[in-house]
Parts: sequence; structure tokens; C-alpha cells
Amino acid sequence: MLTHQASGLTETVTMERRNGRFLLILLLLFVGGTVLEAQMNPNFTAINYPVPRDSLMVMQLVDYQSARSTNDFFTGMSMVEYGLTPRWTAGFMVEGQKIYGMPATYGGMRINSYLRLLPHDHLLNFTLYGEFEGLNGAALYKMEVSGFGGEDLSGPLALARRTNVRTFEQRAIMYHDWGRTNLTFNFINETGLDSSGNDCGYAWGVFRQPARTGMSVDVNMGGMAMVKNKTKAPPVFSFQRLGYGIEMMGALGNTDQFGFDWQRQQQYVGPVFSYSISKNWTAHVEPASGLSEVSDPLVFRMGIGYSIDRLFHRRSLAP
Repeated sequence: MLTHQASGLTETVTMERRNGRFLLILLLLFVGGTVLEAQMNPNFTAINYPVPRDSLMVMQLVDYQSARSTNDFFTGMSMVEYGLTPRWTAGFMVEGQKIYGMPATYGGMRINSYLRLLPHDHLLNFTLYGEFEGLNGAALYKMEVSGFGGEDLSGPLALARRTNVRTFEQRAIMYHDWGRTNLTFNFINETGLDSSGNDCGYAWGVFRQPARTGMSVDVNMGGMAMVKNKTKAPPVFSFQRLGYGIEMMGALGNTDQFGFDWQRQQQYVGPVFSYSISKNWTAHVEPASGLSEVSDPLVFRMGIGYSIDRLFHRRSLAP
């Protein structure tokens, strides 16, 4: 009996190590690669622009979370998005986490698509967003928050990993640009595919784009089309490369009790900073603070992104 238990424990440890290595490989694959020729979304939660047509955007996002009642942890998400048309984007995400005192754990994957409804710039630009989430109970990355209560892992890790959490997320996205300043609002609805009912949430952000990003925006397309900025680049250390703003995300209850119930819902707010390292790379940072009793005290968010411009049409555009 003891031999059987020891064998099972060895197999579990071996499996955890393999999954940890697999997760690490996935994260590293998306960090190294090609170059950035378009800005990634400056916000971490509030979504706005579609990806430019025939551009492949790759982002690596890493959060450090100071847990409310359990061990602190790191979460990571690798994201790939492709611009199918100037208004339609599709993407794929894979995530995982490392809780102090536990092995690195695979959290699941997400498949998303979003469509900007109107082709030209208006006072409010509307985008519809849909995302299938094939996660497990150990997934902790805060792509959004909704419903009630906290989300720290309190049960056994092995059990959480075997628990499927399948969800279909929908967002109604509104945004507008005033020159370099962008205002974005997302209403979020999450439908559980393994349970009944919907959880609701929101995200909003105000962001001032850097004066020099290596790209400029075609204003006739309302931020949809990015073209190369041919002006002379500022020094590597320059405020012209710095973007800044503020972002907030939170929960709005569910279909049974919709609205604010502040101390039972997660709410976070924090300043957002981006830095255009070069025309090839942009880094983002956001130290977000929890505002309610069920929120984690601190979520320190980091991101870096790049893209391949004109992925499938380079040869046809060559002179």
C-alpha cells in the first residue's frame, strides 16, 4: 500500500514538472521573435482597437499578485492576435501561474474574436467581442473580474487543475480618440458553459499615447490603421516615448443581483505606463490596487509586445 502511494506521488510530481516545463516553453516561445511595427493595446483589461489588417500581434503579459488570504503568486499569459480585416481581429491565448510553495501550473487557453461595427471614426466607436475560455480551476490571470467574491486558490492545486471552468465571454466595447488621448469602456458578461447564470463586470481606461511611438495613426480610420512614422526618432531616454493613463476594472454582480455591492466584488484601479523602447518594442506597466475586501491588495502588471506587419503580403507589396 505504501509503495503504491509513493509511486502515485512520484507520478504526480513528475507530471507537475512536465507541465511546468511545457508552460515555460510556451511563454518563452512568444517572448523572442520578430519585430513591432504597431502599438499593442495600452490597457491590460480594457480592449479597444482591432489589430491592423494582416498584422500578427504577439504579447507576453506577466502579473505579480499579492494575494488577499493565500500565498502570493505570479501569473503569465501569452497572446497572439491577427488582423483578418481592418475591423476584424482573431486571437489565441494560453496562461499559467506559479504560486509560492507550489509547482508552475497550466491554467488553460482562450480563443477570441472582435469586430468593430462601423468603418469610420465616430463620437463613439463600437466593437463586439467574443471569447471562449477553456480554463481550469487553477487559472488565476486577471483578464477581467466579474460576479462576486475573490479568486485566490484556496483548495488543493491538484483538484483545481482537474476542474474544468468553461466560459463564453462577451464584451460591448466603446471608445473614442481625441488626438493622442483615448477613452475606452468595456461592459463584460461571462456565461458559464458548465453552469447556469451570467456574471458581469466592467473595465475602463483613459490613456495618452506617447508623442513618438515609431508609428502614427491614420485619423480617417479612427485608430484602426497604423502607418510608419518617418520623423527622426528621439533619444532612447526621452519623455516623447512615454505614454500614461489610468485603468479601472471591477465586478457588477450577476443576473440574480446586478449592480454594485462593493465589499463583495473585486475592484482594481491603477496608473498605466507605456514606453516605446524603439519602433520594434513597447513595454507596459501597471501597479493596480485592490479597493474592496475581496480584492487582492496589489496586482503589479507587466507586458511587452511586438508584431509582424503584412505577414502574408510582403512579396506582393515589394517593388
